[in-house]
Amino acid sequence: MNPRIEPDVTIRVEDGTALVGDLFLPAGTPAPCAVVRTPYGTPGLWPEAAALAEAGVAVLVQDVRGRHRSGGAFRPGADEGPDGAATLDWVAARSWSDGRVLLGGTGYEAFAAWCTAAHPSVRAVASRQPWPMDGVPALDDELWWRIEFGTGRTVRPGLYDLVTAFSGGLDADPASPGFAERWPVPLGPWPPTPDTWREASRLVTRAVRAATAPTLHLGSWYCRSARTTLRHARLAAEPTVIMGGWASPLTHRLQPECALDVPDGPDAADLMLNWLAARAHGEKGNVPERCLVLGEGWTGRDPLPSSRPVHRSHTFPAPHAVLRHDPARPFGSLPHSADLGAPADRPDVVRLTVPGPLAWHGSARLAADVTAKEPVELVATFVHARPDGVRTRITDASAPVPAGGGRVDLQAEPTAVSLPEGHALHVEVTAGRPPRRPAPPVPVELGIEFGPLLLPRPEDQP
Repeated sequence: MNPRIEPDVTIRVEDGTALVGDLFLPAGTPAPCAVVRTPYGTPGLWPEAAALAEAGVAVLVQDVRGRHRSGGAFRPGADEGPDGAATLDWVAARSWSDGRVLLGGTGYEAFAAWCTAAHPSVRAVASRQPWPMDGVPALDDELWWRIEFGTGRTVRPGLYDLVTAFSGGLDADPASPGFAERWPVPLGPWPPTPDTWREASRLVTRAVRAATAPTLHLGSWYCRSARTTLRHARLAAEPTVIMGGWASPLTHRLQPECALDVPDGPDAADLMLNWLAARAHGEKGNVPERCLVLGEGWTGRDPLPSSRPVHRSHTFPAPHAVLRHDPARPFGSLPHSADLGAPADRPDVVRLTVPGPLAWHGSARLAADVTAKEPVELVATFVHARPDGVRTRITDASAPVPAGGGRVDLQAEPTAVSLPEGHALHVEVTAGRPPRRPAPPVPVELGIEFGPLLLPRPEDQP
């Protein structure tokens, strides 16, 4: 018998809601089954599902509640536990199933997977660039996700770019009053706050900590989910961790002027498929290259930074600076895949420079004593400056400054970097950086006394 596809398979959960998916069955059954529950539409997963079926694994790709063909209302983070458990009960009871289930997915799919990781049928969980990310979401990333993926019954690929091009400047200040009402689709509660996805994040943390099955954690240094990926890997009982530099529609969009230098390496989707297939057949799977070092390439290094890092300290010739923010002319952010032009002589940005060679693995830290009359979010953007003039954003950090000022600890998103001689690291400090981070609506003058920049030394370097 050849592999076969059964589209529009319906499962009714306890409240009568119909969850609809597509079933891919291998030539030989009973077989283990991989389950991916997605809000993004199942057609994008069909090639991977077909590949797993060819490898002898059954696959169910299912629309989550309230999305595409499935009934009910989509409430991000609310219903995946009971809906997922009902789906796995159904799978485990089928005649074509041998009772073993493997879970996987990217972004929100990974969240849905973790919500059912404790089900007794689960034998492995593969998580790529998981949702929700730790901390307050970057406004531009969150806005794009909600416009195209996170609200309504279906995905709307390309709508964000179309609307912003059609109504120029609409996304310039996502923190402004009445911003959500100016968009043609509902955004939900806006702007996001530290509490927006906190409960969903806590739910995932508990699920990862409680999971006993082997887990795969795929992350990208170019995605804000890197910190979450690494934290989950530290909590998991039997983790395999791979950190690359992948771009995907669920993490960030590559711009036409892309200046990212991502070397050829393993494909994230292939890594997940191969790992799931290996686990389905009782094997561990071999991943020789597990960590991309930006500026160097793929290595066999452990992607997890040291839990007790040794820092290299870099002081600045003029640690005192004055920053003057003008709300009529804010210093804007750009996607890190863009070729960032050097900042002009502006009073609202302080640039600190550390020349190469330079290497770190983990979260860079920069402390500062700040005086300010108004509350403000201090933002530090880490920029790689190449000798040919190309500048690309590596990572960033932000921290609130209360009215009156105080001590601020800027801790950047984790990454692995190696910059050769002739290259440099610029740390650009601003008062907000819209649209990524909100800027004060009033003029603000900041006095800043910088401490040293602390870069965690890679464990494989003296």
